[in-house]
Amino acid sequence: MRHTITRHIDYKYGDIFYLKPFFDIHMGATACDVKKFKEDLANTCENTYLFFGGDLFDSIIVTDPRYRKSNDDAVGDALLDENLDKMEAILRPYAHRIVSLGKGNHEDYLTRVAGTDLIARLCRRLNVPDAGYSGLFRMIFREGKGRGRTVTVRYHHGWGGGSRTVGGDLTKFSKDVAYWDADLFLYGHVHRRQTESIPRIGLVGDKLIAKPKVLAICGSYLKTYNTGVQPTYSEVKGYPPIEIGGICVSIKPVAYWVKMKAYLD
Repeated sequence: MRHTITRHIDYKYGDIFYLKPFFDIHMGATACDVKKFKEDLANTCENTYLFFGGDLFDSIIVTDPRYRKSNDDAVGDALLDENLDKMEAILRPYAHRIVSLGKGNHEDYLTRVAGTDLIARLCRRLNVPDAGYSGLFRMIFREGKGRGRTVTVRYHHGWGGGSRTVGGDLTKFSKDVAYWDADLFLYGHVHRRQTESIPRIGLVGDKLIAKPKVLAICGSYLKTYNTGVQPTYSEVKGYPPIEIGGICVSIKPVAYWVKMKAYLD
């Protein structure tokens, strides 16, 4: 678990920043909505910081029981190298705004069975930190030589199967929130887009203020269904269709701490 990543950000009073987490892209699958992924990246501004929470790559190789050629978009035999090159080309223009890249169960499985770590290789190419599977990172906002505001982020790629109910995944991940001293909690794996604000009261100096914890399940870019007669893995398993895309978190440093809100984006 990683817990040493810190991003320092200069600000002036009144500035608003954004953190956009991308989870479950599944590059390499024919069902990956690459066009939407590129559009969402292009629509971010310079004061938007990016975090990637795993399953950037589909990572399903020929020896995997889940493999189907109809679900693999590679042109040649070296599908992992193709996908790595493709992802690097997409992310390189945004590398200066990437906080870190995390791993998911698809990359972790590939490391175990094929002995290669696609996320670590991509991190080296882009010169950004490797976040691992889960951990904590900090965003420290500093106003000149004056006040500083720190937002601590707890992230985990996610676990378990996707819930069949709207509230099931929020309930599952909200239990994890209780164990971590953090302000923002990011999860993936279940391919849903949901946000929740959990009330919290704290002290800043002698002032009692609201410092709600923000929980976000960060969506996906893997379509449940493709056109054509060959089914996707999700279709075979009977997963419900999802809304493609992610979430965004706005962060505004204020006099007492920050105002923070997660919303569907």
